[in-house]
Amino acid sequence: MLNFNTLISGATLAFIGWIAFSVVELKTETAVISVKVDQNHKLLAELWDYYLQERVNADIAWTTRKPNFQTATKEKVEQEAKS
Repeated sequence: MLNFNTLISGATLAFIGWIAFSVVELKTETAVISVKVDQNHKLLAELWDYYLQERVNADIAWTTRKPNFQTATKEKVEQEAKS
């Protein structure tokens, strides 16, 4: 028959083994998540830089654009007022 101390020792070793296995599994999952986060950060940094560059270029293009409308001359306005 099993001794009570042997049973407790076996259960304790099994529990410690389970904890060790869980820690190793957690570290593995954390490493995978870390790699994915690093890849996403690189991609988002490139997209953000591209967005900022396009935004700057769009602002420059907007400020250098010439308007394509003309105002009426004073004589034309006076003629239309008389009509």
